[in-house]
Parts: sequence; C-alpha cells; structure tokens
Amino acid sequence: MLVVTPLVSANTKDNVSPATAQYIGSDTCQNCHQTEHKLWQQSDHHKAMQAPSADSVLGDFNNVEVEFHQIKTRFFKSDKQYFVETTNKQGVRQTFDVKYTFGFDPLQQYILDTGKGHMQAFNIAWDTRPKAQGGQRWYHLQPDESITPDHPFFWQRHFQNWNSRCAECHTTGYEKNYQAETNSYATQFAETTVGCESCHGPAALHQTQAKTHQFDANKGFTKLNAKPPVWGFAPKDPIANLVSGKNNQYMQQCADCHSRRLPIAGKTPTIKQNPVDYHDANYLSLMSADLYFDDGQIKDEVFVMGSFLQSKMAEAGVTCSNCHNPHSGKLKLPGNQTCTQCHSAPTYDLPEHHQHKVDSLGSQCVNCHMPARTYMQVDDRRDHSFVIPNAAVSAAIDSPNACLNCHQKEDLSWVAAKLATWPKAKSSPLLATTEHWSNIHLLPSTEQLTFAKQQLSKTSPIVAAKLLEIINRQPSQGSVTLAIEQLYSEEPLLRRAAIDVLRNLPPDQGYQYLYPMLKDPVKSVRFHATALLASWLSQMPETLLPELSFAIDEYKASLLLTADFPTSHLSLANLALAMGDNKTAQLHFEQALTIAPNLPSAMLALADFWRQTNNQTKELAILEKAIVVNHDFADVLHQYGLFWVRKKEYYKAAQWLVKASDLADAQPYYAYVAATALDSINRTKQAIDLLLRANQRWPQQTDLLYSLALYADKTKDKAAIKIALAELQILLPNNPQVQQWLIQNGQ
Repeated sequence: MLVVTPLVSANTKDNVSPATAQYIGSDTCQNCHQTEHKLWQQSDHHKAMQAPSADSVLGDFNNVEVEFHQIKTRFFKSDKQYFVETTNKQGVRQTFDVKYTFGFDPLQQYILDTGKGHMQAFNIAWDTRPKAQGGQRWYHLQPDESITPDHPFFWQRHFQNWNSRCAECHTTGYEKNYQAETNSYATQFAETTVGCESCHGPAALHQTQAKTHQFDANKGFTKLNAKPPVWGFAPKDPIANLVSGKNNQYMQQCADCHSRRLPIAGKTPTIKQNPVDYHDANYLSLMSADLYFDDGQIKDEVFVMGSFLQSKMAEAGVTCSNCHNPHSGKLKLPGNQTCTQCHSAPTYDLPEHHQHKVDSLGSQCVNCHMPARTYMQVDDRRDHSFVIPNAAVSAAIDSPNACLNCHQKEDLSWVAAKLATWPKAKSSPLLATTEHWSNIHLLPSTEQLTFAKQQLSKTSPIVAAKLLEIINRQPSQGSVTLAIEQLYSEEPLLRRAAIDVLRNLPPDQGYQYLYPMLKDPVKSVRFHATALLASWLSQMPETLLPELSFAIDEYKASLLLTADFPTSHLSLANLALAMGDNKTAQLHFEQALTIAPNLPSAMLALADFWRQTNNQTKELAILEKAIVVNHDFADVLHQYGLFWVRKKEYYKAAQWLVKASDLADAQPYYAYVAATALDSINRTKQAIDLLLRANQRWPQQTDLLYSLALYADKTKDKAAIKIALAELQILLPNNPQVQQWLIQNGQ
C-alpha cells in the first residue's frame, strides 16, 4: 500500500521512518522565512502535486466521456471524490480513485491507485490553457502511438509508474520502499510538494537549534548552503567575468531532478561535509541520437542539465541561480534583462546585434539562443545549450533552426542568405559548416580523428564524450589510443565515453587499461568499467578477480536501488551470465518482464538468453509475441529475422530484415544485414536499391558503401558503383579492392 506520511515529529507514528521524521514541512518554515515562503508559493514546485479538491483539480470531471485509441474513458466525481473509469491492463473496464493532481500549467495529469502500492500517472491529461489558446480539453499524451493495453506506453505500464519515474522529484522526503519479491511499493514521503527541505535538507535539527539560537556551522542542515557565483564587468568588456570562485553546487543540486539520469546511489540526509558529487550519485544520459539532434539541440525531454552542460555559460561558471530565483523558480528579471545581467545591453540588446525590431519576438534573446521544443503536445521547454542559429549545420544534419520557428514560410537557404548579410557574419566560425563539431561525421574518416583531437580540449565534456562516440562508429587504432588518453581526464563524462571505445579491444588487451578504473573516485565511471570488465570475466587473470568481485558487488548494490526498473534487472542478468549463473540470469530476465511485460529490450534479452541456452522453442515464442506487441521496433524485427537465418529459412529471414532496415529507429548495420540477406537469395538488385536508400539516410558508412560497390560490380550496375566509389575513394583511399574498382571503372 502507499503510505502518505503526515508531517510529524519522530516517534509519533510507528510507520514513519527515522529519515522521514526529520522533515518539518514548508508551512513550518514560513514562521521565520516569510519572504522565501511567499516566493515558493508562486512556484511550479508548490503545486507540483496536490490532493484532489475543488481548488486543485482543474480538469472537467462532470461525468465527461472521451475516446482515444478506441478506448473510452469517463471522468466523474461523487461525494467530493474524483474518479476515472477506463480500461485496465487486462482490457477490462475499471474505476480508479484519483489520489493526486500532477502539475497545473500548461497541463494537469492525475495519479491513480492501481493496487499493491502502484501509483500511475494517467496519460489522458487536461489542457489547462485558456480555450482561446486551444486549451480546456482532455487530450492523450501519445496521440500518434497505437496504444493498447499491451503497449509499453499504456497508462498502467512501467513508463507511467509514478513511484519509480516521478515521485522522487515531485515530493519531499521521498522513500520508494519497493519490494521486488511481490512487485509492490510501500512508498513514503514527507510532503506532497517540492518543498523547502527538498533543496535544503530535513530541517528538524535546524528547528531545534533555532529555538536555542545555538547554530552549528551549517545551521542544522544536512546540505551545505550554496553561495552563487558573482559576476562583474571589466572596463570596456561587454561580457561579465567571474569575480568570485566557481560554485557548481546549485547546478549539481538542481540537476538531481533537472536531468535525464539513472540514480546509482542513495541520497542520505545525513551528509554534513561536501555535497555528493552529481556523477557519484547519478548516471547522466549522454548525447544519444534518441535524446539529442546531432548538433546537440534537444530532441526528447532531457530536463535541462545535459543541454546546459554543452554551453559556454556552464563552462564559464554560470549556474542556475544566476538566472532563476531559487525559491520561485522564475527568471530573476523580465525579458532580456536576465541576459543583460552578464551580456551588456549597449552591445547585445540592440538591433545592430539581433537584427530585429526592438520589442519584437526576434529581439528576445531566448527565441534565437534558447529555442523552445514542445513536449506532451502543449508544454514548451527551452533548450539550454545557448546555440547560435546555423543554417549550414541545420541543412547538413537535418537539425532544427531557430530562425524558422518565426519565419515558418521560409527555408534554410533563405536563413543562410539572411545570416550572410549580418555584420561579422564572415568572421564567425560557427557559420562555417566544417568547423562545427557536429559535422565530424561528414568528414573523411582519415580527418575525423584529427578533428576530434582538436575539439576535445575546446569543447564541453559532454560534447567531447559525443565526439568519442562518433569516431568509435568506425573503430581504429587512433580512436583507441585517443580513448586511452581520456581515461585520465578530469571529467567523469569523458572517462565514461572512453570506456565505451575500449569495448572494441580484445579482452586480453582491454582489461589492462580498464582494471585501474575500478578505483575511479566517481561511481558512474567505476560502475561503467565494472560492467564491461565483468563481461570479460572468463578471460581475465585469476589474480585480478578478487578486486573485480568486490567491484561487482558494489555495482550490484547500486542496481538494486532501482530494482523496480526493468533495465536494472537486465544489467543484473548480464552480470549473472558473465559469472556463469544462468539460473539467476533467467530470474532477472523474467523479473524485468514482470515489471514491464512487453518492453522490447527485455523481450529481446530473454529471447537471446534462450538462444544461448539452445532453447529455440522458447526463443521463438517470445520473439513471436514481441513481433505482435512491438511490430514497429526495428530491433524486434531484426532479431526475428536473424532467428530465421539460423533456421536457414533465408527467404523468410530476408523479409523481416528488410522491414527492420526501413523503420525509423533502424541502424546502418540493419541495412547491411538486410542487403546481405537479399543477395544470398539472388535478389541482388533489391539489395542495391536498399543500400542506395540507406546511403542517403546514413551517409559515409563504410560497410554500406563497400557492400553497394560489391553488389554493383557483381551486377555491372555502373550508376550504383559510381555512387559508392565516389565516397569510398575518400573514406578508404588505400584499400586495394577500392583501388581495383576505381581502375576497372576508369576513375
């Protein structure tokens, strides 16, 4: 059951944990901190989650019925209680109590109790905007998905679970209390909002000290009071300089919630010395293609931190509280005044700089440098990487361009022409496509490594990590050497990325570089190294096993903190496999599917487990189920196709492999495998057509181009081989076969 603890002192109730009892509540804080409390009441945090009432519920619960994805849902109330009648995960109509409201502007969701302590964020939301703006309506958060009770995004599935995915950052004094054996929760929290103590820490000791006016060095709090950096202008310098020491504590503290991350350490409220380093408590998501565009602009919701870390502001020492009031969460000053705190108005807040009329949308700094992206259909979130609109880069990699947000009838060629007329345009390196880091993949492979070496020291750690990932797409001795150098970087994100590059090494070489990483001072790096070394366990010297065993135990303990995440059980299963414990591995694979029954990665992992253990019957059964419930996931179709390759049913295999290569989430490798399958059944012409499409989608992929040249040579398709050789002679200039093809084709 869900235990909602009232704000009480210690020992008042038996079910209140000692940690929860240390919290006194935000309303108590106002007795001494009235100004801060009033600001907090204006904040989004104050209304983040509330008990349902006539004041807090904004949606229409007047017996309203809506239908989305062929599922009817009724919203109604009775005796001042609020209810939702809808289809449950068994496909049966059921009525659920509304336990909490969730958010208030520009949308409001509702938290429903589904039993065993599971609280679910319902994915039909109320649009709270005025009717004139399209609001005051019920709408579905996933309108373009074919949502059924079996779908991973169905409201009662793991991705909509409040306990695991929402509660930690939307309550104060949160304790998950998940029981894996019963897949149940006994969640506790001290306050149904993001209150004062979410940032300052529990205040019971502070309250006690206040009564006697005898404070310790940190006034009774378990979190140190951060002092924001101070900035000042030097004579004739249009940009402010840091005049105090850097202090990233605000950013680290805010980032615990304002980041796309996986927690890897418990957040104890008893730390009185230095605050826990963010990377020692969290596993920050790097700049993967599903989260960011190739130039670093936000794609999926990343909650600010990963975006901001790319910026020159973060590098200079700017922190959250320089722009936002920490108590209200709002900007410190209206309009451009927030920016002109550090970027002098006489230089930057003028038409000569922004090239737009004063007080127009185009004159607002944020519209050019912090373009908004809409999530959940109505919720605009601004990019915090502070980019400079670059038409050439947008055209080269198909990324958004801020200019087109306002000039919607124009295109990138118009933007490029306009920007070229601006003052100083010719001297701006960011207007040159080849000088922007995101275009490294457009360079010949021989130049990519040189470019990466130059950029690593010039750019932010999260971008540098992305560069290592890009050059690792075509592994070389040079990329491995560069990665080994980064193992000694001061930046944990760069050390993590370097470990990924070393996956390409044979285990008997790789462990020599990675074994020292077991003593890395930062857990996110240490665990990353541990996971890879564990996969090499059988090939490591026995003398190293005791220390690795200790590291594996520590890593396991961190994974158990998120035992309600299917991904944690997949990692635990992989550890068990590495240690030869198939029985435990099977249990973890099955637990992952208990939590998220139709999660593609979990289904495929269990199918692969059955493949490795020679149980083709069970492998096929789970793959066929995966095909039904995840028919638009490239990974699923690809693995299903490979099953039929192993069964030597090549025509059937080719059918599924081709389908996989055409899906939106496909990888270049899938096209390579699909083309190989087509050629094997004498459909080489189709293989060529597939590779030509793939080359347009994923340019400069050596394997794709080489296969294209091979099949074009085989069928005497001169047009296709010309296309392939035009790029191969740049990518593989010293390859003997490429040289032979060039001679044969008179090039």
